[in-house]
Amino acid sequence: MAEGSADLMDADDYTNVINGIRYPPHVKKENLEALAEFDIRNDDIVLVTFPKAGSNWILEIVNKILVTSGKIDASSSDDMIAMGKLEFQYSHEPRPRHVMLQECASPRVILTHLSSDTAPPGISHPQNKAKIIVVMRNPKDTAVSYFHFEQKRRSMDGRKPLPSWDEYSQLFLAGKHTYGCFFDHVLGWWQKRDDPHFLFLKYEDMKKDLPSAVKTVAEFLQVKMDDASIRSIAHACTFSNMKGTLDNSRFYDRAVLARKGKPV
Repeated sequence: MAEGSADLMDADDYTNVINGIRYPPHVKKENLEALAEFDIRNDDIVLVTFPKAGSNWILEIVNKILVTSGKIDASSSDDMIAMGKLEFQYSHEPRPRHVMLQECASPRVILTHLSSDTAPPGISHPQNKAKIIVVMRNPKDTAVSYFHFEQKRRSMDGRKPLPSWDEYSQLFLAGKHTYGCFFDHVLGWWQKRDDPHFLFLKYEDMKKDLPSAVKTVAEFLQVKMDDASIRSIAHACTFSNMKGTLDNSRFYDRAVLARKGKPV
């Protein structure tokens, strides 16, 4: 690895290092600590992924299932999309997202990239009827998507680019990018696979057969849907149909998400 690559991921790369793990600047230590007391409701739906492993894809699917079934209205769906990640608080926001979520009507759709040992206990060790969906993606594809996302975001922000792909991939494998080690993150959540509160989906399986994935999610959420509705949601959530929505989003992070051929 060329000298200076690690430096690019440190102080110059506006990240917060908390308990040895790098996070985006809008993840703050005091908010992570406060999440230990975050209350999880009976009807909460929590979506967990490592960054660039399908978080916005599963968010679109779940929101469309809830809207189509009448569980929430379109404005509530927009509010959930606008909320972003549970652990976030941007510099212009007076309150963190976890506080804002406390004021949201049920059912809430909560999105997070946190590991199982950092997430609120009500998510990592649920004791009520909350439902947690974990999406897992091939590590190489995750890293490639992450690399292109970061390059695009840095270009938009006027920051220096990442190292070369070869150097970046080594940093990714070493867990030196945001949210730490991919493998620790996935394996930590995978330990919950026998807990009925959890549904695990593979990104690659979703790509192969999206209608089946939509049906699986609907059944897990105990939402009855006919085949026509399932096909309609699957069609709306293909990458070609989602790309325009993401490209034109008024939310910054969603506007830089879409990349050719890959829902993220």
